[in-house]
This record gives sequence, C-alpha cells and structure tokens, in this order.
Amino acid sequence: MISVAYITFNEEKYIERSIRSVQSIADEIIVLDHFSEDRTVNICNSFGARVFQTKWVHDFSYSKNIAASLCSEPWILFLDADEHLEGENLDLIKTAIDNSVGGDIVSWSFIRKNHYPIHEHDSPFYGPPFYPDFQVRLFRNREEIYFSGAVHEGVLASIKEGKVGIVGRLSVCLHHHMFRGDKEKFEDLKGLYYSKIARGEFNEKRHAIDKIERD
Repeated sequence: MISVAYITFNEEKYIERSIRSVQSIADEIIVLDHFSEDRTVNICNSFGARVFQTKWVHDFSYSKNIAASLCSEPWILFLDADEHLEGENLDLIKTAIDNSVGGDIVSWSFIRKNHYPIHEHDSPFYGPPFYPDFQVRLFRNREEIYFSGAVHEGVLASIKEGKVGIVGRLSVCLHHHMFRGDKEKFEDLKGLYYSKIARGEFNEKRHAIDKIERD
C-alpha cells in the first residue's frame, strides 16, 4: 500500500531514526543514494530498504522524481532523512488512505515541526509562524503527481496546476531537524548553495547523469 521514499547523501546521523519511525506502515522502502561516504547505505540495507545509487545533479526534484519512479506501491510517503514521524498517530495514515478509495483526495499534508539540533524546545522555529508548517508528503503513485522546483521542491504545484485532485490534511506530526553543526555557518553555506541552484549554475551537469545502480 505505501512506499516510503528518500534521497540521501551522508545521512548516517539521521536516517535510522527516520526509517524506524515509519517502518511499521511501510510496505517497501526506496532509497536513492548519491554515493554516500558514510554508513548511510549500510543502515538503509539493514532495514531491508531497496537502495539505488546515482550521481547528484544539484536538483532536488530531479532526484526525488527518480526515487518516486522506483516505487511500486499505490501510495508514496516521501520524507527527508532528517525528518521523522510521531509514532502514536501512524494509524491515521492508513485510515486516511482507506478513506481515499474512490474519492478525489490524491495527497495528504502533515504538520511539520522544525527543530534546532540542541535547543529543540527553545527554538524560535518551534512555534508560530513556523509551526504548524503543513507539508504534502503522502500522495498517490501517479505520473501526473511529481516534484517541481530545483530547490524547495514539492508535489503541490503539479496537483494544483494539473487539477489532479484534492489535498487532505492529517493531524500527524512530522519532526524536522533542520540545522547541522554551527547554525549560522550552516545557514550561510546552505543559502549560498541554494542560490546557485536557483540561478541555474549547475544545469549543464544534469545531462551528465550516470545510470542508476542497485547497491
């Protein structure tokens, strides 16, 4: 019923917690890895994930659409490696899917809570206006639902512009551990990198992608 999907690169610090949070509802776990240099692939394999590898081409949607194409279940739950779900409400996900049969709902949004790595409960991103932060992460496995945007990617635009169906809302909390190491340094480097992607500085590298390899 549900394929849980990830794209990864050097996520050994986070990926185990994320997979553990969803493994009870996952009928398969798909990981598109970009040749991690740490234990990411080994950790994913230990949970029975189907791991594929390909080069990173500086386009989040490009990679996520490849990962989605590898999913075989009717619904896809797409998480980032530094995100995990609260376990007590996971039954709501399968109930939502059951209630979607024959209806117009093609995707579901989750409440995302953004955390600092240390001061989680004191983080200014923990409350309004950054919480609740609704994110569409569960959607039908259909070609007309796809990620767009090289950065800040999502499937919502394809659903709305294609008039594919309705987005439902689930009271399931998605936790996002958004900063790694020194917050200011991380934000500066991330912002610079995202700006380069948005300006198209890496576009030519998308055409040099290697074939997808099964780990």
